[in-house]
Amino acid sequence: MIIQNPSVLLSEGPAELLERTLTEYADLLAQASKLGRRHLEAVDFALLHHVERLMSRSPEEEELQSAYGELRGMVPVEREEELADWKLRWRAFADLVDARLGALARRQEGVEGALRYAHADRVLSLVASRPGLTQVEIGDELELKPANLSRILGVLEAHELIERRAVGRVKRVHPGRLFPESESPALAYPAHEENRPEDSYLAEADRPSYGSIPLPGVYAEVPEGKSVFFRLAA
Repeated sequence: MIIQNPSVLLSEGPAELLERTLTEYADLLAQASKLGRRHLEAVDFALLHHVERLMSRSPEEEELQSAYGELRGMVPVEREEELADWKLRWRAFADLVDARLGALARRQEGVEGALRYAHADRVLSLVASRPGLTQVEIGDELELKPANLSRILGVLEAHELIERRAVGRVKRVHPGRLFPESESPALAYPAHEENRPEDSYLAEADRPSYGSIPLPGVYAEVPEGKSVFFRLAA
């Protein structure tokens, strides 16, 4: 549903603003002939928190790509001069989403690389059918040399395909957080991503730094060290 009257934004609380889609805000910016500062602050509040929510969970790649495209095109060409500062800020939001896409791609590449190791598929199949085996038991079952198996387990564990849990004095091998659920592991996308702490699987360089996002002039008075998250006036 298109936002017909920009002033409705000033009467909506944070929850209502976040119920609207990125497409609705893009349509508003394209169609509204004039938007006041508080209208733009309300839009900015919603966009920032849309991005924050994307960063705090594990959306599908398609959803991230869609959000990236919408944020990149949030300011229509004919209004670029008028909304130059806001465009710069919202493009920075898009860059954060793009960083998440890059991190997901690199993680998937790492998983696929681990699955190409010789005997990795056999190890995963055994762990899936009989979780809790020790390394010695896996080696005996698959007739793998200890050094070779140790290397395979190390790679799989590094990519969270398995995990080794200490039980007394021995470690037992269990499916990891990214253990593929498909029968074809190399084609499966990691599935165990519920209740992820915010950005915990992003590399340090990929984690969002909201404080570094350029702020339009209306934010110039935000005190140093304070949150850049905008709170709508009552």
